[in-house]
Amino acid sequence: MSDANSSERPLPLRQVEDGTWEVEDSPGNWMKCETRSDARTISSAPVLLEKSYDVMLPDQKIAAELEATADILERYNIGWGSRFFRHRAEIMRR
Repeated sequence: MSDANSSERPLPLRQVEDGTWEVEDSPGNWMKCETRSDARTISSAPVLLEKSYDVMLPDQKIAAELEATADILERYNIGWGSRFFRHRAEIMRR
């Protein structure tokens, strides 16, 4: 999902001793995720968001990725992020 020209980077993620995955959503704050897939989606959210800003025309594929990310953010009670990603998905469909 990352582009060589992208200034955004995925959020750090790690697997802890008990096998669960975590994403560092702010410095020193690790958020526990249910699955590796969820962790990767949340980690990649900043890159996807930047990608959505780089596209000038409607893009159904990016809109679907934004919507899927919104679903995961909502599952982890990140309501503001979920709403924002849904809004970007709407814009990408216009």
